[in-house]
Amino acid sequence: MGNFFSCIVSSSLMFLVCSTNLIAQISFADTSDSLDNIKTPEIYKFRFYKIDRDTISLDINDILVSDSFCAQGIPYTYDALHSFNARRMDHFGGYLNVKINKGLEELRNKGFQSDIKKLYIQINPVSLKVYWVAILGPSMDGLCYVRVDSRGSAGGGLTAVEKQLPRMHRIYDGLSSHKFLEFNEDVRVFYDWNGNQLCDFQGTIKIIQHFYKYGTSDPASIPSVSENLPNKSDSLSQNPLITTPKPKTTAISKPKLKMYKVRAGDTLSEIAEKYHVSLSQLKKINNLRSNTLQIGQTLKIPN
Repeated sequence: MGNFFSCIVSSSLMFLVCSTNLIAQISFADTSDSLDNIKTPEIYKFRFYKIDRDTISLDINDILVSDSFCAQGIPYTYDALHSFNARRMDHFGGYLNVKINKGLEELRNKGFQSDIKKLYIQINPVSLKVYWVAILGPSMDGLCYVRVDSRGSAGGGLTAVEKQLPRMHRIYDGLSSHKFLEFNEDVRVFYDWNGNQLCDFQGTIKIIQHFYKYGTSDPASIPSVSENLPNKSDSLSQNPLITTPKPKTTAISKPKLKMYKVRAGDTLSEIAEKYHVSLSQLKKINNLRSNTLQIGQTLKIPN
């Protein structure tokens, strides 16, 4: 009888030990599986390294122009991201053209044939901030480069860029065009097109921008760069390398006019940009109530 009860007790203890081990194994396996299924968002691992402008070497007569702009919270977010100068719909942008053109003008005022030697562009996909640094210096090829402009696309590809270039070149009729930078970057997407932040990166969008400089052998015939910069984007007054001319206290005389005959493909905004007058000024002097033009129409252009 004693042996019988001993066997029962031993069997019970063995079952209890085996059951405990089995429960422990099942619990451990469940915990391990749940930890493996937790994915750390890529956004937490992202690091952005901005170029240190103090590390950029300059020749003795070079000047450096730099600035930034942010597309966060702007409608049509990724279109705004590549608005390096200003987009037509709302004039949002970094006004890169105007600021570089002012730097080129400053070089010419010092007696040099101006040129843009290098342009660095960086895009932070998390903050949607665009940083750019331009190195300007004396031209070494006999031409004086007086204007910079660009056209690009967000997700539209190379074809979308190339079809915009002929119209841009017409703005600088009479100047020779030279492409100096093909910006091409797959920017990681962390926002939707309405500017709403996503939980993590959702693929990439290709930003393409082709930058051109326009040269002439007669820079004296080129008008001064327009001073019409928006306050929120104008950092020229804070840049010791670029000076803004002080207004002259001279008598105001009636502006002289030149005449322009509208050709096929012309737009009022392009004509205003070509002759460096504001769109509102051009409409006012020609008594225009809309931007519609007719081929053969004659416009008065203030000098």
